[in-house]
Amino acid sequence: MKILSIIALSAMALTATAQSYTVTGKIDAKYDGKMLFLTEQNVFVDSVVIANGAFKFERNVSDQAFAKVQIPGNRRVRADILVVPGADIVVDFTVNPMSVTDNGKMHAKLNEINAEVAKAGQVVNAKIQQLQAEGKSGEEIQAVVNADIEAVYDIYRKAIEDNKDNIVGAYMLGMVASEFYPTLGELDTMIGKVKYASKNPAVMLEREGLLKAEATQPGKMFIDFSGYTVDGKASKLSDYVGKGKYVLADFWASWCGPCKREIPNLIELQNKFGGDKFVVLGVNVWDEEAKFKEALTAEGITYPQIYIPRDNKDNATEMYGIRGIPQIILFAPDGTIVKRDLRGDAMKKIVEEKLAK
Repeated sequence: MKILSIIALSAMALTATAQSYTVTGKIDAKYDGKMLFLTEQNVFVDSVVIANGAFKFERNVSDQAFAKVQIPGNRRVRADILVVPGADIVVDFTVNPMSVTDNGKMHAKLNEINAEVAKAGQVVNAKIQQLQAEGKSGEEIQAVVNADIEAVYDIYRKAIEDNKDNIVGAYMLGMVASEFYPTLGELDTMIGKVKYASKNPAVMLEREGLLKAEATQPGKMFIDFSGYTVDGKASKLSDYVGKGKYVLADFWASWCGPCKREIPNLIELQNKFGGDKFVVLGVNVWDEEAKFKEALTAEGITYPQIYIPRDNKDNATEMYGIRGIPQIILFAPDGTIVKRDLRGDAMKKIVEEKLAK
């Protein structure tokens, strides 16, 4: 047994031996002299100065990994890198869209999948444009292209299955996790099936959001956050929630079309029920303060607001696992969550039912 254990441990040591990988690239010479950074698993590990429109990184890894080349804060100079030991990766920022290739390993597979998705997507877009030109309604268009959209989704599903033992499968999972696996249980099942999924920062960020959403499901107590009133005074969710009233909290932004479509419903509810037992509360997120205030006047909003600056330490949307807005949540008088994802007539109905008791 001891001899076998030693042999097994030796084999593990050999497979874990680090090998180098390189990332070389081309970039517009206007970036000469700027620092370019390399991250692995979202951790900065190296930097180089761009010179003569070129750069090069060389690192050692013992297993497949997710990396990124970027100038922080510059969206045009950012590239996801799929690393395997011994890979030679080439990034070209001078073409549009920028390209990432390698020596026949992971990016070759990824580029092939992306080309297949793009081709199928063109078919869907062409059909949608034709149907729109024919004056078809949104529902009619959806019915016609459903099968084509599902065919695109099948490309992703097959790519994940075919590459579940390498980093490409984990990368593709990160691209579609929020669309295909909307619950924590479903996503955890996929993380267990796809070898490198737990190393993909995008997958784990999605999982973190689902964990927070699960912690703020109906029946759970509210989680407090802070922001500012319209006139700039400090304000908290707990100034309204848990104070003996039903609180209908609307997470919204001035640029959000669906948010604006719900505002008349919220105004109607506030006008009808606002008082000792009920209040509508706006929670403005992902917005600019000036545009937020302009929208209050433009939309005729008079119910109270909490404005959450983008750099606020209490990130309200993260706390509640909110990935899209509007997100409208009804809180009970004791501060527990009654229901999330409320809209339109369904929202009006549940408010009326609760206040009738």
